[in-house]
Amino acid sequence: MFRRSGVVSAGELESMGLVPPRERLIRGAVAVTECIEEIPCNVCESACPVKAIRVEGLRGRPRIDWDRCTGCGVCVGVCPGQAMFLLDLSRGAAVTVPYEFLPRLRRGDTVELLDREGRVVGEGTVIRVFEVNKTQVVTVSVPENLLMEVRAVRRAAR
Repeated sequence: MFRRSGVVSAGELESMGLVPPRERLIRGAVAVTECIEEIPCNVCESACPVKAIRVEGLRGRPRIDWDRCTGCGVCVGVCPGQAMFLLDLSRGAAVTVPYEFLPRLRRGDTVELLDREGRVVGEGTVIRVFEVNKTQVVTVSVPENLLMEVRAVRRAAR
């Protein structure tokens, strides 16, 4: 279906085995990949400090060992396709996304939560920010029902 629409759904990701089980999400932040195109890239695999990401072959999709992943977020910052995210249900719901706009976001900022199609689906608060290769890696609190939908943020209009 995503080949026609250009947007992958949470259900399609789950059917491809790319969504961690809820029990893992409750233990803490864990990487998820939405890298569904089979392209020759393995930046996430090379950058992962605990070797939790594996890409088989020249054009394989990344696979994450969710038990090995520490949720550090380095993969989120290095992915040139902005197709890596962190999900976390350990202390409420949180999503970590790449952010490459100005002005830079800071902890405590209010942001609009965007789905895969860029539609505003809610509002969240930035709870953590760090940088990897000039890309901000931003963690935002989200309503739990939006955990599998929020994949970008933008500064809320004031």
